Amino acid sequence: VIFNYNGQNLLTKKEIKCKDDELTHLYTLIINPDNTYVVKIDNEKVESGSLEDDWSFLPAKRIPDPAASKPEDWVDNEKMDDPEDKKAEDWDKPEFISDPEAKKPDDWDEEMDGEWEAPLIDNVKCK
Repeated sequence: VIFNYNGQNLLTKKEIKCKDDELTHLYTLIINPDNTYVVKIDNEKVESGSLEDDWSFLPAKRIPDPAASKPEDWVDNEKMDDPEDKKAEDWDKPEFISDPEAKKPDDWDEEMDGEWEAPLIDNVKCK
């Protein structure tokens, strides 16, 4: 679909495929008052949308500045390390710690049960 606007031919930004068999086909373009359109081939809808979105009738809302350029020390990585970043003092605190109040049971047998370890509890300093 090509529109002629202000003496220029404007091509659609979408690709609308034509039927490429040996038969004759009916191509229909319907333009609605709300600036939407429908393209039909043999009365079957194949494309639709907004005139403003799919053709460049108006100049871009934002005009690029040809003099604008990136600084020489510009880094294009999405993420980069902050050289001034430091770990917090309590950064390496574990999420769980051994219960300091836990005691080894009297009936604990090292040979049968293995080495006794205190149960883990939430570390209140790790939040």
